[in-house]
Amino acid sequence: MGKLPSLTGMRAFEVAARCGSFVVAGEELGVSSAAVSLQIKSLEDHLGKKLFLRKGNRISLTDAGEVMYPKLAHAFDALSDAAQMVQRNKHRRQLVVSVLPALADLWFLPKALEFKERMGIPLDIRVQEDPIDFERESVDVRLTFGSTFYAEYRQRTLFSDVAIPVCAPDFWAQYNDPDGSLSNVPDNKLIYNNWGPIYASEPLWPEWLRAAGREGAALAGPGLVVSDMSTAISAAKLGAGVALVPSTLVKPGLESGALVAPSKISLAMKKDYVLVVPNARAEVSAVRSFLKFLELE
Repeated sequence: MGKLPSLTGMRAFEVAARCGSFVVAGEELGVSSAAVSLQIKSLEDHLGKKLFLRKGNRISLTDAGEVMYPKLAHAFDALSDAAQMVQRNKHRRQLVVSVLPALADLWFLPKALEFKERMGIPLDIRVQEDPIDFERESVDVRLTFGSTFYAEYRQRTLFSDVAIPVCAPDFWAQYNDPDGSLSNVPDNKLIYNNWGPIYASEPLWPEWLRAAGREGAALAGPGLVVSDMSTAISAAKLGAGVALVPSTLVKPGLESGALVAPSKISLAMKKDYVLVVPNARAEVSAVRSFLKFLELE
């Protein structure tokens, strides 16, 4: 591609050709008619072609000008359309929220729908495991468990939680015990949630059994291992066994009666659920509205 002519000169030519006057073109461009004339003269010198025939204050397009004008008019129309599209959408940019899978449908989604309805701010919800790259993925807000991966960013605590055992009512009717120690539940009916390779500190069944006074209980082995909290809860609802899960995430299931909590024994989660915001995004109006909606600001 050869060296392009001056964009200023091409714009001056397009306006002058459309208006049929250097004076009117100058008024539209906010410069003098002499400036328009000089810009077009420079463009003509670059092209080696005359674009206008000048007769006093009157101008008309040459053959070269007739060929060039429609293409430039189309190009500037396209540029104008692009600018207007950006202008229209600059205040309607989607709020990009990255969410840990366990939080997405069990806690966040109802709140997200209410936020979108009440505030009228479009949402782009991305369900992702940790860690994420805020800058590369253009994420505004991250909802996750613990802040290990995001120490350099601003953080707000969403909630602290405890892990509790839950199961289907029919399951507990079959395996219930009077003290809630789950002593009648076979080992192969304990549902294990594998937190994945990056988490190692969260409550597991051996720890809960010790808290229940079953210090010497020897587990023959789990009956079901899943790598997703939602799946563990769904399996418990279907009667597959007892799942040990954060209480906040099973609150809807307990309230609806789809699940029961067969014991009062709980284990504190080692970390809080947190909201993380890059410093550069913290003052964006949509982000601030989101924090206020969640009562974090």
